[in-house]
Amino acid sequence: MTTQDLPLQQDCRRWANRLLILSALGIAYLTLFPFEIHFSSPHPFHGSPFFLGDSAKTLRHMDFFLNVLLFVPFGFGISAQVGKRCRPRWAAFMWSLIIGACTTYLVELLQLYVPGRDSGWEDTISNTAGSVVGFILFALLGSVILRALSQAADFLNSWMTPRRLAVLLALYFVAWAVPTWLLQLRTRLSNWDPTCQLVLGNDAEEANPWNGQVARVEIWSRALPEQSIRSLHEPASVNLPTDGLQAAYDFDSAAPFQDQRGQLPPLVWSHSQPGTESGAAVQLSPAAWLHTVAPVAGLAREIQKTNQFTVHMVVTPAAVDGASGRIFSLSQSLNNINFHMRQDGKNLVLFLRDPLSETGSMLAWPVRGVFEAGKTRDIVAVYDGSYAFLYVDGTRIPRVYRLNPGAALAHHFLLIKTADLGGFVLVFETLVFLPAGILAGWNAANWAARKFTAIAVLGFGLLLPAVAFEVLQMMASGRGIWPANIAMSVVFGLAGVLYMNADGNWCQAQKK
Repeated sequence: MTTQDLPLQQDCRRWANRLLILSALGIAYLTLFPFEIHFSSPHPFHGSPFFLGDSAKTLRHMDFFLNVLLFVPFGFGISAQVGKRCRPRWAAFMWSLIIGACTTYLVELLQLYVPGRDSGWEDTISNTAGSVVGFILFALLGSVILRALSQAADFLNSWMTPRRLAVLLALYFVAWAVPTWLLQLRTRLSNWDPTCQLVLGNDAEEANPWNGQVARVEIWSRALPEQSIRSLHEPASVNLPTDGLQAAYDFDSAAPFQDQRGQLPPLVWSHSQPGTESGAAVQLSPAAWLHTVAPVAGLAREIQKTNQFTVHMVVTPAAVDGASGRIFSLSQSLNNINFHMRQDGKNLVLFLRDPLSETGSMLAWPVRGVFEAGKTRDIVAVYDGSYAFLYVDGTRIPRVYRLNPGAALAHHFLLIKTADLGGFVLVFETLVFLPAGILAGWNAANWAARKFTAIAVLGFGLLLPAVAFEVLQMMASGRGIWPANIAMSVVFGLAGVLYMNADGNWCQAQKK
């Protein structure tokens, strides 16, 4: 940077990259959430995805305004990029128009493959208009806005000593720790009803009968480890893990079928109409299903206590086309359900009750392609206190059902869906650790040259809080430590540090 540079050009050099990165990040988070892109599922309304067509949603003035507003910072950032190269304003206008149009087209194209997203030319037009509005804002007020940002940054740089930085980071993480703990508590199975019965082949209200065979049913009040789950599927598996085993039903003898553990009531036929009993399996149908003679209150209380469970079943559906019904149900009525597994054609659908799923959400978990008519499936459903997993024939289904503080936070403001749960994990990590990284990297030029200080800031300022927050969530939920979560937190923190040096301020300060 030289003395003959214009003041606006100097400010553009200082902020252009950061403004553009931040605006692009906001666009990505607001348009591509929940960050699941399935290119194998083409858009159903058009022959070619490159022809976006018309949006399926009704165009409203507020939607148009918000689409324009979303791209205003992006157009401002592009104009700042042009401004730092001292190009004329018409060049800034053209680049804002062209890059804004290309970016929004790319976003709309990707949205064709994001479940639950709507795409169309209307959004492309409004977003491009927003980028142009960003250029206009830069042309009218760019020097004022960037000068104010530079003055504020200069003041903070002079004030932010390593000691003050450490205090601010500590206060920041303490401020997040309490809501993180409370939000994670919202995912506990605290609202399970002890009056629910165990029903096989239907629910307690007798409204969802299922047609098929059941050979084994076992329930644990803990999340079994993967090695134990895989051993359940082995033909020679006889000895069940006994720690936390609440019930084990087999069907070798005649009804009533006793829990081998002696902890749950026996299973009896509905309406005294026995189904077919053949060998080690029972045939359930709309005319005959099994249920306990009393509520399984002890099971509900044990699962509430541990906040974990594992349900193992060996089932054979009679049909898949048009078939539906509850295979396994802990319920008291049609709307009072602790947990169920049901068939929906070829799909298996799981639902578990917690404070999030009970209201303001759509948290049934469909797993596609599990069933084939007449084919036996070994199914294990596991909930570890925060994450749910499904194993079919000893193989874990890749998709994970995640209830983290981000889902609990979103539940306060909007209807949450199962497909969005993975996205809420990323959003929460971003909300907590990206600002922390920005704070840590705010005065990086002052501490980067000091090796011990740099290690302290990155270690105690990012790694230690990442571990602490994972332990906090573990204690609130009862689940184990997930190293991937710690790594994700550190990555977002480091991204914040790098973001603060996106315009080369760190390097420039080192050269002085």
